[in-house]
Amino acid sequence: MSSPLPVARLGALCLALTGSVSAHAAAPAAGEVVLVAGPAFVQTEAGRTPLARGAALKAGQTLFTGEGGFVHVRMADGGMVAVRPLSEFHIDVFDYQGDVATDRVRYQLREGVARSVTGGVGEVNKDAFRLNTPVAAVGVRGTDFVVATDNARSRVAVNSGAVVVAALGSGCAADAFGACTSGGLLLGAAPSADGRYVEVAVGNPSPRLVQDPATSPDSTAVPHPQEPVASVRAGTSESVNRSKPDTVLELPATPAPAPAPDPAAPSPGQPGVSLPPVQPEIPPVAVTMPTDAYWGRWDAIGKAGNDEVLLASQLRAAGKAAQLANTVYVAGLESRATDLPRTGRADFLAAGGEGMLISPTGNTTLAVGAGTLSVDFNQRSFDTRSSFEGNGATYATSASGVINERGFLHSDPARSDSLVTGAIGKNLDSAVTTVQRTFEDGQLHGVVIWGQR
Repeated sequence: MSSPLPVARLGALCLALTGSVSAHAAAPAAGEVVLVAGPAFVQTEAGRTPLARGAALKAGQTLFTGEGGFVHVRMADGGMVAVRPLSEFHIDVFDYQGDVATDRVRYQLREGVARSVTGGVGEVNKDAFRLNTPVAAVGVRGTDFVVATDNARSRVAVNSGAVVVAALGSGCAADAFGACTSGGLLLGAAPSADGRYVEVAVGNPSPRLVQDPATSPDSTAVPHPQEPVASVRAGTSESVNRSKPDTVLELPATPAPAPAPDPAAPSPGQPGVSLPPVQPEIPPVAVTMPTDAYWGRWDAIGKAGNDEVLLASQLRAAGKAAQLANTVYVAGLESRATDLPRTGRADFLAAGGEGMLISPTGNTTLAVGAGTLSVDFNQRSFDTRSSFEGNGATYATSASGVINERGFLHSDPARSDSLVTGAIGKNLDSAVTTVQRTFEDGQLHGVVIWGQR
């Protein structure tokens, strides 16, 4: 296969929000979050909340990352999980008491890219560890491995140790543990530049070995610069037993706290203040609603009285990838512009979307008002301003930032009063952004669909 593996379907969005922990409410912690960067969330029985460093995770919970989002988790048995951008990772089973007869671990990578370094469970009893994707089962032989998946295919590469990869089916049940021996393919560690991985695709029950660095899991979603490095015993290709006290897992340092906002600084987005001179810049013409852009709310937020609002699970069922996400919304485009022009610009006007103000007194739905988005392909930069109306007030947002190598927009905190991420349609005539800003009376989360006149 010559094209890179698509990882945009976060499911619930990115991404199905079925991470209930009702059966595990009293269970001990399965792991601790040691790094969070960018948009990252956890789904529990209480709802979906942003992740923070130091958070304890339990079996039954689901991790979600948006564009630019990373989560590193140190598991209770000494293992490690690194979830990369646009991914959905479910801790299906985590029973660890240091008892080889009863310990069990099973993960589900439903979408995206993740790396797993097996801990005490996988080291002591390889038949007690399993990682499933929608199409494949991965069993280990004392292993540090990376998986990239969507609903159609999975790719598995090995950093150390070995894996057995098999297609899920009648001979390989998703609710089992350990490697599937029926039709499984063994892959040992290889130099990272080698680009070897095993691929399993829908409709093909036989895993195949591929050597293509351009489409390997690490190329699909590169690791965070602070992704921990697994130690390896001298003279062996096997991963270190993470349950032993002399094991070294190089964890990222605690990040410095973000500077507090200057209370004396002017804030054009305070409630009741209209959008500063953006309105005169917006021509009084109709804006065409793009047909390739879509958005919805996370299932935990629900429809909130608006039956026309789609849920993340409905988008996933329709095969629509959640490429962008914040606490309330998921959004995406049927086909993104990834091969951007080197020169020129594209200008957009707000065509639709929604906002929600979350406050201690309740949530208020807001309508998208005026807005402009200008993209400069020469400088790989963008500027945007938009307003949301409701609750007897106008909430203004503005941001400037860059376009990364994958075609996503990211705001620069030094030049923005809001957190904005976005993407541009393949034909450069549509775009979608998510926005977040804190006001005195609550926190605004929004999604804006952009079209042209």
